[in-house]
Amino acid sequence: MLKWMAARLDTIGSGKRARAFREGWPSRTREDIAFVEAGGVTFRYRAAGYGRPIIFAADPPVTLEAYDRLLEIYSADFRAIVFELPAMGFSVPGFWQDFRFFQANDTIAEFIRLIAEEPAILAFSCVAGLGALDIAGRYPSRVSHLVQIQTPSWPEEIRWKMARDPKNILAKPFLGQIAMRKLALARAPLWLKLAVGQQEALTGLCGCATDALHHGGAWAMATAFQNYLPDKEPAMKRVSQPALAIWGNSDGSHRATDRQSSLWLCDHPASRIAEYEDLGHFPELEDVERIYADIRAFITDTSAD
Repeated sequence: MLKWMAARLDTIGSGKRARAFREGWPSRTREDIAFVEAGGVTFRYRAAGYGRPIIFAADPPVTLEAYDRLLEIYSADFRAIVFELPAMGFSVPGFWQDFRFFQANDTIAEFIRLIAEEPAILAFSCVAGLGALDIAGRYPSRVSHLVQIQTPSWPEEIRWKMARDPKNILAKPFLGQIAMRKLALARAPLWLKLAVGQQEALTGLCGCATDALHHGGAWAMATAFQNYLPDKEPAMKRVSQPALAIWGNSDGSHRATDRQSSLWLCDHPASRIAEYEDLGHFPELEDVERIYADIRAFITDTSAD
């Protein structure tokens, strides 16, 4: 109950903030910015192109503004969509929104249903990749393939979480939420410096994150750690969709992570792991063309099954 109450710090004034974001700076940064209501959340997203949908979840504190090149490249073969997770960036959860794992994923699954007219390829990153697995297992008709970016097994993700919060501050209700608000602007560039592999991408990603935070963007990592990613692994279903696990091995935050654990719930025989020594936590943004070519080849090779 205490964790649920603390999460209200990230939902207070949700209606007012959602209206302000629809009308203000977050709605004007790019011509293709759109908003949609799904499951009690106002999601901010972008879309480009036609064809099979591939959906990326922006990995906070990076927001939609970092995905210009990705949308341009992927739109040649896909309907490319990128969205911000609830309470991240400018996607606003309603006041009573439940941030627990299955309930939050239900909200994202409803968003997918609204914006994708056919089964989608989910390309989610890190913690959000666990949600993609859950959605693929419980809503199989909405997911054709999985691209798991920097996403290990649940126990390995908990190890990553503990390393990101060694003093156990973010894990404490109220204290964690208050600390994230106070430290977000200072913490964002430090986190990106640790995580990004291609240093020429670092300046742009830092600028994107800083701009978003200056304009009221959210980075509710404490609430995510407390409610969405509990230490006890939930009972998740195994998935039958083909899965490509992508790892940027220059990600300093995942140095000790077991990459081979990524496919622990994936039953499709074509599922595999691809590692890139020179890329970091954002491989899909650090080398858009290379990762696009590999994803497209994987989708092509496994779509006839």
